[in-house]
Amino acid sequence: MGHSRTWLTRALAMPVAVAVTLLLPLGSVASAQDFEDDADTSVAAAATTPISFTELGRGTDIVFSSDDAPVLVTVPVPDGLTATAVTGILTAPTDFSRGWLEVTADGRLVSRVDFDAGQAGTGLPISVPLQGLEVVDRSVTVSMIAHLVPVDDRCYDRTRYQPLALRDAFVAYDGAEQQPTTVATFFPPILRKATIYVTDGSSRSQQSAALQLSAAIVNKYGSQPDAVVVEQLPNGQSLPSAEPGLFERAVVLGNSGDAGIDLAAAPSAAPVLRISGDDKTLVPQVSLLAANFDGYWAASRALASPDNTVAQISQDAITVGELKLGTLTASGLNHIEVDVPFSQSQLGRPMKDVSIRMIGSYVPLPNSRNGELSISLGDSRLASQTVNETGRFDIGVDVPNELLRRDLTFEVSMDVTGDFQCGTSSPSSLTVDPASTITSTTGFPPTPGGFQALPQSMLPTLDVGLSHGDFADLVRAQRLVVAMQRLSYLPLQPRVLPFGDAATSSLPALLIAADGKLPTPVALPMDTADQGLLRLQGLEFGGQYGALQVVSGSHNEVVALTSEGDAADADGLLNWLEGGKDRFAELTGDLLVAPRGSEPFDVGVNVAPLGTATSAEEETGLSAVTIGWIGFGTVVLIAVAVGGVLVARRRGQ
Repeated sequence: MGHSRTWLTRALAMPVAVAVTLLLPLGSVASAQDFEDDADTSVAAAATTPISFTELGRGTDIVFSSDDAPVLVTVPVPDGLTATAVTGILTAPTDFSRGWLEVTADGRLVSRVDFDAGQAGTGLPISVPLQGLEVVDRSVTVSMIAHLVPVDDRCYDRTRYQPLALRDAFVAYDGAEQQPTTVATFFPPILRKATIYVTDGSSRSQQSAALQLSAAIVNKYGSQPDAVVVEQLPNGQSLPSAEPGLFERAVVLGNSGDAGIDLAAAPSAAPVLRISGDDKTLVPQVSLLAANFDGYWAASRALASPDNTVAQISQDAITVGELKLGTLTASGLNHIEVDVPFSQSQLGRPMKDVSIRMIGSYVPLPNSRNGELSISLGDSRLASQTVNETGRFDIGVDVPNELLRRDLTFEVSMDVTGDFQCGTSSPSSLTVDPASTITSTTGFPPTPGGFQALPQSMLPTLDVGLSHGDFADLVRAQRLVVAMQRLSYLPLQPRVLPFGDAATSSLPALLIAADGKLPTPVALPMDTADQGLLRLQGLEFGGQYGALQVVSGSHNEVVALTSEGDAADADGLLNWLEGGKDRFAELTGDLLVAPRGSEPFDVGVNVAPLGTATSAEEETGLSAVTIGWIGFGTVVLIAVAVGGVLVARRRGQ
């Protein structure tokens, strides 16, 4: 999922048959047009290096949170390659003497690794063989079970210790990637780079098609760190000449020929996906492709696409089951915790006035023990109740709006106290029922506001205005669409309109005015920002800068990329955003300023800082951050004034 998608990892690591699912099942096969039979498809690059779990769209580790609880690990097998091994460094918690890791597939033992405290304590390199295992839907699946034996066989609560884990996991492959021969097999299970070529960078239909396809690809590949870029073909050239590298694909959008989707042979002999159509039919062709992406992956299970989505039509109430988090069960002795992660983008809108109802069950405790159930959000405890003999719970609570974030994780936990006897004390378990509900209303202005309202306030249809309407503006818009899409579980649906229409639209809008000249006036945070604050943050008086600004209206959100007159400064801001994996996700406030030659900074002009119930503007008309800096500046001015008086007195003496 990018930053906002990694928060599901803990929820998936439950002590039941859990899938560390690098691959999720997709739908039926769409109709595919065969690649030309005489085309040379031998341009595949050899897979000579292992692929990290991070590149596969997951964290670096496989975690075993409980003894003897199966963890399913499914790895992609691209066409032409053979998965040979899963490798990593096995690490274990303290206070154990020995342990083992068993790996099975298709009901037979694949590998067993025995280790002691000395080996796993310093990190034990292991390799789990995958050769000879059955490949189903471009994937191989194994089941891993781990067991630890405590020192002197004494009892302890493993939830309080660092879990056993296979860290820095990689998948080793052998062979050469086979290039696709049909549209259905064009997209590989691992994508490093997708290049979308336009033949006319100023064509509004090609611009819309390129933006929509970019969002669809990023959405489909989930948290894989793929690069999706837009290029313009030279005049008179209909297909790209560059030869793709390993796990790279090229797509050409053109306003010529009959509407359709097919494969064409590039001059390098590499297959290129060609999407054709005129001004009226090109965008519908891309929409058709995006809507039927499941089929274009030929029913492959080899993608970690964001299946954790809710219906595209926004709902006021959803069930935990609709979040598709799997079985939410945990076990332990003293502290048992089940996390329910949720993103506002799963609703396709910003939300407020949230209430939750968590229902579920637990193993009733013996008379010698007591327990308390609680529901928390971050560091805030929302509700609690004492356990009873029924083994059921039903807790409803309202969530204060000031606690809302783009991504939320509700923690349902049970703390147990009392008599624990080694060898006779069985672990307790806690389960959250999928019928649990999350209820909310549409929040405009969104909570939180500014950058933290992205992307949920931009879904689903996003109007895009390009001040110059050229290819350079298209690239800038595409980079921002990709950045927002990486944080979203639902696909953005951008469409390019005349700048004035986008600026005055009632729908969410992205405005690109890289040189700072807006054809249609828009009230932006920079217009009312405290200039003293900006100077203190590093923007010199009259200095050049690029800026990314967010405006929250009563019914829509507007994001604008501007500068103080030089488009290169706006491009520098985009380069900085892309220079760190989580930079866009971590932005707060509603104004990002990138002074030329200085480090960019974000401030809140019209939005309150996170965690503040009432915005400072409501009380004073100034942003809370500005108030803080004004206070600081006042102290400085007083100090200067006092110093000046003292100097004057000394001179007088």
